[in-house]
This record gives sequence, C-alpha cells and structure tokens, in this order.
Amino acid sequence: MNKIIESNLDTILSEKYLSYAISTIVSRSLPDVRDGLKPVHRRIIYSMYQLKLFKSSSYKKCARIVGDVMGKFHPHGDQAIYDSLVRMAQDFSTRITLVDGQGNFGNIDGDNPAAMRYTEARLQDYTNYFFDGIEENSVDFKDNYDGQNLEPVVLPSQLPNILINGAMGIAVGMATNIPPHNIVELIDALKLIIKKDKASLTEILKIINGPDLPTGGEIILDSNEKKQIYKNGKGSFNINAKYQIEELKNGLKSSLLLSLTYTGKNRTPKITKIQRISKSGRRIYSNHKDMPRVLGGFGLAIVSTSRGLMTDQQARDAGIGGELLCYIW
Repeated sequence: MNKIIESNLDTILSEKYLSYAISTIVSRSLPDVRDGLKPVHRRIIYSMYQLKLFKSSSYKKCARIVGDVMGKFHPHGDQAIYDSLVRMAQDFSTRITLVDGQGNFGNIDGDNPAAMRYTEARLQDYTNYFFDGIEENSVDFKDNYDGQNLEPVVLPSQLPNILINGAMGIAVGMATNIPPHNIVELIDALKLIIKKDKASLTEILKIINGPDLPTGGEIILDSNEKKQIYKNGKGSFNINAKYQIEELKNGLKSSLLLSLTYTGKNRTPKITKIQRISKSGRRIYSNHKDMPRVLGGFGLAIVSTSRGLMTDQQARDAGIGGELLCYIW
C-alpha cells in the first residue's frame, strides 16, 4: 500500500455505514413506488422479457432464467434469485402472480419448491402492463454491475402494482409492509381520481373496502380505523380465520379450515398448536358469542402475530396486528 489515509475511525465508520444503508434502501430491500418491485424482482421480470417468455410462449427452465438474471443483472446467490422467482408464482403469496410456473413451486403448508433444474416458468399476462413503451425509452436505463448490459431503472408499469400486490421489506432504518388490494377496486378508485382531481379520502374509501389478501380471511377493521390507516399510511388490523364445521357419518364433527394465514408463511405450526390446545381438554370456539360466560368475561382470544401466538390483549399491548385464530375457554 503506497497511500495511507489518516482519518478518525468514527468518521470512516459513519461514512461507510451511510453508503451501505443507502445501498440497502435503494438497491436491495425496498420496492420502488412506481412499479412496486424490488430490484431482484424487476431484474427477473426484465430478463424474462428479454428472453421473450410471454404467456403465449413455451415455458423455460428456471435454472436458465436464474442464470441469465445472475449473469447480466443481479450478482448475488442463485438461490436468492430462485426464491424471489418462486414467490412471484405462488398464488398464496402474491395477490396477482407475475410468473406462471410449471412444476412444484411449494405450497402454503411449508413444502419447499422443487430444485430450479426441474421447474419451468414464463410471464403472466398481467406483466404485459409493465412494459408500456419500454422499447421507445419510456424509462431511463443504467449500466449493470459490470457495464456490459443496460437495465431499466424502473419498469413503465400502467398499474399501481405496489398496492395490488403489496410489498414487504426491511432496510437500514426503514421498513415497509403494504398489504395487497383488489385490482378492480383500485382501478375504479383511479377512475374517480382522474374524473375528480380533488376526490376526498372518504370518497375513495367508499370504493376501496380495504386490503384483499390472497389467502382470504375476514379483516377486522371498522371504518374509522380504516380511514386513519389510509390517511396516516400506517396501522394494523386483525385477520379472522374462517372455517366450517362438517357433520360426519358417525355423528362426529370435523372442522374444515378455509383460510388461516397470509404472506406465504407455513401454516402447519399454527394448526398443530391449535390441535395441541384442543387435545389438552380446553374448549375451542370460532365465535365469542358461542362461549359461556366465565368470571364476568370471556376466555382467551388467540391471535397469530409476527412474534408468534399470543392472546389478543397481549397483541394490543404490544401494538402489533395479527390473525384471530380462535377463542379458548
């Protein structure tokens, strides 16, 4: 080393960490509001566009797609790229899938997808709205990591994908967690805004009923809470799981689970915990109205949150939202 730089350690650490933080925010963890995509998802979709993997074309091996993305645009691990590709093809993770997958792409019970050498993929019709005028330079392009190719800074999306499919990401000092919404409601709301430039939030929320999750469920959210969430851009809500009771031939009853979880997480541990509670002798109810009164109140309301299972009161005290699974007495 011929050049020695003399500087305070705290100055160097603050400068380098700031550069790392900006890189994480802009180039890794958070989506762009214009197309609702993180860099890895944008690069996958654009690479598939270059390969002409449209809905009308034949499928191509995921290993080929991942290799193309990694070689041209995304110099990171192949498994991370494949995981992002898989998620865009899972209808329980994404409200409107961007990728049409063929083969084993996993399921909501936690089974892993097949290796990329076995699965195949192509773009869904929905992604046609991501490339409006891209060949006519409707968006800016930048050099890729080695200067050999160009990639779009953002895709010219005609749809508010960040609201349609939502987004989750944790960066340095920033995070986002936007739930998906119904595409028909969003388009109707956009029509209202175009016709009426100063449409009020109340008018818009008459069209948008709230989030629309890919796995269903009942969102527990009154009109005042909904208005505050959409006004301030933050808040939480509970999701009530749905199931129905079926009568069996031998006089027993069976519970058929219709919806339980969201974000593509494994639902099997939740079901196992509910079964364990049931076998312990405690009664499980789907509705607090069916429960007997005990000590002047009801039993426990069990909620599934990002921190695991806890009572509804514990979730409220912690200020986090969750999914209402059942009531226990």
